[in-house]
Amino acid sequence: MEIQPSSQLGLEEVERQSVDYHPSIWEDFFIKNPPVSQEKLAFVKLRNDELKTEVRKMLVDATDTLQSLELIDRIQRLGVAYHFEKEINEQLLKIHNTYFDSNDLYAVALHFRILRQQRYYISCDVFEKFCEEKGEFRCSLSSNVNALLSLYEAAYLSLPGEEILDKAKIFSKPLLKTSLCNLEKHLAMMVSAALDVPLVRRVDRPRTKLYLSIYKNDSLFNKLLLDFAKLDFFILQTLYQEEVRSLSIWWKDLGLAKCFPFSRDRIVELSFWLISVHHEPFLSRVRNMLTKLLALLSLTDDIYDNYGTVEELELFTNVIKSWEIEAVSMLPKYMQPCFLAFHKTINEFERELEQEQYSFRVQYLIEEIKKMAQAYYEEAKWASELYGPNLKDQLKASLATAGHSVISCASYMAMREDIPENLFEWVTSMPAIMTFSSLIGRVMNDLASCEFDQSKGQVASTVQCYMVEPKSSKEEARMKLMEMVEEGWKIINREFMFSTISIALIQTIINITNFNVLVYKDKDHYTNFNTIMKDYIMDVLVETVELDL
Repeated sequence: MEIQPSSQLGLEEVERQSVDYHPSIWEDFFIKNPPVSQEKLAFVKLRNDELKTEVRKMLVDATDTLQSLELIDRIQRLGVAYHFEKEINEQLLKIHNTYFDSNDLYAVALHFRILRQQRYYISCDVFEKFCEEKGEFRCSLSSNVNALLSLYEAAYLSLPGEEILDKAKIFSKPLLKTSLCNLEKHLAMMVSAALDVPLVRRVDRPRTKLYLSIYKNDSLFNKLLLDFAKLDFFILQTLYQEEVRSLSIWWKDLGLAKCFPFSRDRIVELSFWLISVHHEPFLSRVRNMLTKLLALLSLTDDIYDNYGTVEELELFTNVIKSWEIEAVSMLPKYMQPCFLAFHKTINEFERELEQEQYSFRVQYLIEEIKKMAQAYYEEAKWASELYGPNLKDQLKASLATAGHSVISCASYMAMREDIPENLFEWVTSMPAIMTFSSLIGRVMNDLASCEFDQSKGQVASTVQCYMVEPKSSKEEARMKLMEMVEEGWKIINREFMFSTISIALIQTIINITNFNVLVYKDKDHYTNFNTIMKDYIMDVLVETVELDL
C-alpha cells in the first residue's frame, strides 16, 4: 500500500471543529487512594474461604426443587455464583431431568428462568395453564406481586415466536408499576430495579451491590450467605481498586490525554466497563488488556469524529491498515502518538501471549482493529460530504463501529484458557449473536446521543436514517428501533440457548450488550459526567460494604 505523506497533502494549517469534553472527574483519585492493609485482606480471605465451604454445603444438601432454585437465585443475585459453577450445574441438571409441575406462577416462572439462564431449555408452554381460553393471563393473578415479578423476569428470556412471553410482559409490567406505591421498601426496590432493567440484562457488580442492601429483608434471608457475599464483594473491590490504580498510572504515563485535549479522558469509566463485562477475579488480565485497548480505541474514535480532516483520516486509516511502524512518519505529527501507543500496546500483548503459545490470537485482534478503522473512516467521509446513507449502508458501517466484535475478540485473546483457533474465526465472522449484539449497542447509542452527535456534524444516526426510509417521525423511528432491539434480544437468547460454544465465551458477548444497556439507557453516560455512571463507579469501586468480622 502506497501511503502519501501528510506534508504532500498540505495539512499543516487547517480549520477544525472539535468538541470540548469535560476532563476526567476522577483525576488521580485512584492513584492516591490508599490500599487496604494486607493484614485485613488476608483475614477477610481466610474468613471468606471458611464461609464458602458452608455455602457449598447448603447448595449440595438442598433436595427440594423450589428450595434449590431459590438458593441458586440468591447466590446469583449476590454475585457469588462463579464460586459454585460445578455445584449449580449438577443441581440444575438434576432439576431439568426431574418432572416439575406446579400451579404456583412464582415457582413455574422461577424454574423457567433459572434453567434457561444456564442453557437448559424449557418450553414456554409451561405458562399456558395460567392463561384463559383466549390466551390472556388470568386476572386473578394480578394481586400476587412476587408471582408477577417472577413472570416478568422470566419473560425476558424469550426466543423468537414465543408470543406467550410477549403477553407475559404486557400483562405483568403495568401491574408491577401500579403496585410500587403499596409495597414494602425491599420489594419495591426489587420491582423498581426490574422495571428499570430486567434482571437478565443487568451487569453483575451494580446488581450485586443493590441486592446486598435488599437481601437482609428477603423472606429466605440467610446471614451466613450474606456475610459470605459481603466478604467476596470486598475482596473483589480491593482487587479492582488496585487494577484501576495501575491502569490510571499507565494512562497518565502515556500522556495521551494531554496530547489530545479534544478527546474523552475516561480511563476509570473504561475500567468500570471491563469490570462490568468480566467481573471474576481470574479474569484480571482480560480487564487489564481490554481497558488499555478501549482507551486507545476511544481516542481513535474521537480523532475520527471530532478532529481529523477527511484527508488526514484517510492517511490514518491506511497507516492502521498497514500496521507498519515505519508508516507513522506519513501521519500528521498530532496523530503519531496515538498510532505509536496503539502499536506498542498490541506488541506488548503479543509478547506476553507468546509465552503461552497464544500469540496467533493477536493477529485476529489487529484485523478487527483494521475493520473498525475502515468503518470509522467511511462514517467520517459521509459526514464531510453531508451524505445521508440508507439504513442498510448505515447499519453495515455502524455495526463495526459499535465495537462489539473487537471487544469480544480481544476478550478471547486475553483469556488464559485454551481457546481453539476456529473460535477466533467464528467470533470475527460476525455470527448472528454478534450481529444483533452490535445492533443493540449501536441503536442504544444512537437513541441516547443522536442529537448531540448531529450538533457535532457527524453522520446521520440510525434514528435519522430510519426516519427517511420509511418516512416517519422521530418518535415513530425511536419506537420502531426499540422494537428492533427487543427482537434482537430474542435472537441473542436463541443463539445462547442452542450454541455449542461454552457458556463463558457466549456470555462475554451478552455481557458487552448488557453494559451498553446501562451506559446508553437514556443518555450517553460514558461521554457525559455526573450521570448514573459516576454513581455506579462509586458503588462498585469506592464505597465499601459493612463487614461483620
